[in-house]
Amino acid sequence: MVSVEVLSVGRELLIGKTVNTNAHWIGGRLAKMGSMIGRMTTVTDSLKEISSALNEILARRPDFVVILGGLGPTPDDMTLEGVALALGRKLALNAEAIEMIREHYRAVWKGEVQITPSRRKMARLPEGATPLPNNVGTAPGVRLKKDRTVIFCLPGVPKEMKEIFRSSIEQEMKKKIGTLYTATVILSLEKIFESTLAPILKKMIKMYPGAYLKSHPKGIREGVSRIELDIVVSSEAMKQARSLADEIASYAEREIKHEGGLVASRKEK
Repeated sequence: MVSVEVLSVGRELLIGKTVNTNAHWIGGRLAKMGSMIGRMTTVTDSLKEISSALNEILARRPDFVVILGGLGPTPDDMTLEGVALALGRKLALNAEAIEMIREHYRAVWKGEVQITPSRRKMARLPEGATPLPNNVGTAPGVRLKKDRTVIFCLPGVPKEMKEIFRSSIEQEMKKKIGTLYTATVILSLEKIFESTLAPILKKMIKMYPGAYLKSHPKGIREGVSRIELDIVVSSEAMKQARSLADEIASYAEREIKHEGGLVASRKEK
């Protein structure tokens, strides 16, 4: 499987002020492609934390790293400086990036706007980086490479992050991942505890190592324990993915019933 890691930057994510919806959204997009985020890391606005976290990620040699947040004009926006520090590269004014920023202000203010030092800051990229168009905001996204790993830096504003991801990143990732189809079966279980389900899951994971199997306890209502069991299979052929997902679900149903549990419903996606 193609390996992807996400590095989120921002103190607001660590103090409970902001929920990290960006990483959640990217995780969903990758799941639809047939891949997933291997690790999520969150650090505060600090050159030391950004650079050390990125170096730790790069040591694992993932295919892609997506860095979220910290591309704006204010002093606490230091992601690109942290990336440059980690890679041992200099920051330099990028002519293409400065023109993207200039065009944005022209469109917004209907005329020429002075490119102040704060605005110019958003166009200072690590050497070797390529700016990615931001059609709904100011700061360009950034693409660069370290050995085998492609690094993408995206703004933290959700609508800007999503637009750049869709327009400049998704196709590259899909090409690397290849065409994969995902089949999902969700079993709603009753009258079985997670501790009873655990040995069944252990056996299933060994039997079907390529499948994603995950139980989600839903609590006890009216004295009845309830669990949701996700079964997800990815394959190059939809028919094969669906067939294997059905096979795993049928096996799970038999084992759960044998333990006295009840499969209340079965949903396929």
